[in-house]
Amino acid sequence: MEDTVLAFTPTTDFVPARRAGRAAAAAATAIRATEPRSFEELRRDAADLGVSGVHPTAVKALIGAYAALLLVFWLFFGGPETALTLGIITVLGVMFFGGLGGGILLADSVPRGVRGRSFGDFLEGRALIATGWISGREAFAQIIALPLTLLLGGVVFGTIWRLTAG
Repeated sequence: MEDTVLAFTPTTDFVPARRAGRAAAAAATAIRATEPRSFEELRRDAADLGVSGVHPTAVKALIGAYAALLLVFWLFFGGPETALTLGIITVLGVMFFGGLGGGILLADSVPRGVRGRSFGDFLEGRALIATGWISGREAFAQIIALPLTLLLGGVVFGTIWRLTAG
């Protein structure tokens, strides 16, 4: 009796593959992976996202708080001896948060022509997360608390550094 397995392809469909024909299935998957994909294929429309998901403004606030933290680092600690390190941190931060934020905003999009809820409605409503439903305010607090705490800590440490540096 021949075993049947499911092979996952980049086009998110499952293709049955026989164990004897794995090489052929791998070749077909490799061919599909190299085909160019349009921008619209990368969108993942979530029909209920506009009423149950995290609002895009919360993601933008998260990225903005980390950008402000980088700015604080440059303002307080920037100098000839730290420029290389801060430059590398800035490049890595832009790559990470640009990819993260862009990916979230692109992947979890409200379908075209559908109006999602406003940020105020998000805060007053509920949001569906991995562990269940929570209030929008609680979701936003969980998203923004750590970056704002780090930003405050950066300002405090930077101020102490500037006041005590000779």
